[in-house]
Amino acid sequence: MKKILDNYIIKKFASSFLIVILCFITIFILIDIIDHLDKFIERNLSSKEIIQYYIFTIPSIISIAFPMSLLISTIFTFGNLQKNNEITAIKASGISIFRIGLPIFVIGILSCFILFYFDNTIVAEFLQKRYEIDKKLKPYRKKFSKNSKTDIYYKLDNQYLEMKKFNYKNDTAYLISIQGYNNYDIKYRLDAKKMIWDTKQSKWNLINCSIRKWNNDNFTFRQISDTLLNIYRIGETANDTAFVTPEFIKKEIVKPDEMNYWELAAFTKKLKTLGDKGLHKWEVNKYYKTAFACIPFIMVLFGIALSIQKPRGGYALGMGLSLIVIFSYMVLIRFGQSLGYNQIINPFLSVWFVNFIFLILGIVLLIRVRT
Repeated sequence: MKKILDNYIIKKFASSFLIVILCFITIFILIDIIDHLDKFIERNLSSKEIIQYYIFTIPSIISIAFPMSLLISTIFTFGNLQKNNEITAIKASGISIFRIGLPIFVIGILSCFILFYFDNTIVAEFLQKRYEIDKKLKPYRKKFSKNSKTDIYYKLDNQYLEMKKFNYKNDTAYLISIQGYNNYDIKYRLDAKKMIWDTKQSKWNLINCSIRKWNNDNFTFRQISDTLLNIYRIGETANDTAFVTPEFIKKEIVKPDEMNYWELAAFTKKLKTLGDKGLHKWEVNKYYKTAFACIPFIMVLFGIALSIQKPRGGYALGMGLSLIVIFSYMVLIRFGQSLGYNQIINPFLSVWFVNFIFLILGIVLLIRVRT
């Protein structure tokens, strides 16, 4: 009998979940279209680019809508069971609320792993693919140029570094130009087809280089196949160990959302060895990846507790409370992130304390339910 009950509840839950998440996706896309319509027209995006933009955006929408859909679907499922007096009949046969909710709890736990994998593979990859279209939509914003992965410029101590493109996946820069100056006079210029980070020697390996030097009235030019060198930052000298590394560039041009958990873990580990002062911000983003992945179980827990907390209130009350739960969770986790960014609390606790609070509240609400 319990197996039949489990299948019955899973089917009702699955049908509700599909309807709810499709509604969320549709609403989010319509809102985004309204918000970006002027930009699409102003930037002369083609129909193909607009379609691609939303294809690449859908995974991130699903990621946001997934936990909300789980909560509302749980309330719909148990609300309907409550409305039709099915829960009363099931409890009369000796089956507790905890056992009735077992298949939903299992779905919630499995959903945590699914969301974690989905966020750190598909969402991150699709956001990277959307980059070129994003660049067309925001070509004039100064903040956006800082996050650009093309046309990168650095003013170093007495030289300029220019990179046409940087691939943070393999730490490779393309079409490099380094220009050294003495006051306003150019002293040398080094151009290379690409620049690859050598992890063993902790230096940049420049491929297919051409070097031009100016010394008073003398000019020299030579070409070499490759060379290893360090590029020092602003105000640094060769006596200091602080020089331009892939991590230094990534901090400037890569958004945390574009990195998956494993990339962030490796990145923060490298920053820690370098003693970087901005490490805490990247650690907050790393722990956020795991904290947000656990929200499906918390939403399911609240969904069951809220939908049967007030039997006479129906699931309309549960729906209203669910919106409060979702809003409260998102506000608190963003607030926690800001605390972590400002080093007020530990990076791990800055995002995980919200999960602990909601988990305890959900358990308390569920225990108070008549089983």
